Amino acid sequence: MNYALPIAVLPTITVLGVGIGYLISAAVFAEIVFSRPGLGSLIYESVGKRNYPVVMGSVVMSTVLFVVCTTVADMINALIDPRSRESL
Repeated sequence: MNYALPIAVLPTITVLGVGIGYLISAAVFAEIVFSRPGLGSLIYESVGKRNYPVVMGSVVMSTVLFVVCTTVADMINALIDPRSRESL
């Protein structure tokens, strides 16, 4: 168990990191359907009003959040598995 667990956890952490990033960037659909205020509804309303600076800023913000989530997942993988530290 001590040998298999760190190896089995690595793909799980990677999938969770990417999944959280997708969840943040897919907030547009959930916020429109459930009429919740947030970044997704801001993007939707800004596209409708042709407010391009707000759309660009919101897209950059969601992209940065996605990159941060995947980077944190990669850093956690590097802490768990020393073989991945050698490849960096």
